[in-house]
Amino acid sequence: MMVSKVNRRQFLKVSGIGTGLLLGSSFDVNAQAADKIKVIQIRSNYRIGRWYFDPVGLHVQPGEKVRWVCTKWGGSATAYHPSNNNHELRIPENAEPFDSGIMIQGDYDPNEAQAANRATFEWVFEEEGTYDYYSRNHERLGAVGRIVVGSPGGPAENPLGYGGSEGRAPGWPDVKTMLTWLDPEKIVREKVVRYPMDILERSFPLEL
Repeated sequence: MMVSKVNRRQFLKVSGIGTGLLLGSSFDVNAQAADKIKVIQIRSNYRIGRWYFDPVGLHVQPGEKVRWVCTKWGGSATAYHPSNNNHELRIPENAEPFDSGIMIQGDYDPNEAQAANRATFEWVFEEEGTYDYYSRNHERLGAVGRIVVGSPGGPAENPLGYGGSEGRAPGWPDVKTMLTWLDPEKIVREKVVRYPMDILERSFPLEL
């Protein structure tokens, strides 16, 4: 085996492609690894008075990482979980709840490490099932998203308010509209579901 390895190295060196081939292979691997991080933007559209996640629906496999990027001040990516402002449980029962905290604008200051860290949030999804999440400051505007890890399942498959609303954070009408439209099977089938701008369009200013 040792002789075979030496001969292969000698061949690459003589052919003049050894270093370039190895470097090219390394860069390709890094590029592919970067592509495996699925990115969701937290955006706003003042014309229709909306904050929203785009894509709003995403399918990933267990162990994959998702990155949220805030393009405006004040968004968050927060799991539906009792530990997050007493929301009902809408992630798999054994899954750890995530919460980015309030995020700043993505291009605030690229030279400031702290600002860059606060502009993005990453989470690795380990438990299979359906995950619903929201933006802390914009939930009432319908700023919710859904991620299906592997196959759909878990509490998020229940209708909003399935456990009773007494003592819980309020269930906003626009949240119900969005999550009803955002069918988990559709997410699995299409892999990436873009935000449906026309569904929740309305005039501005808003009457909440």
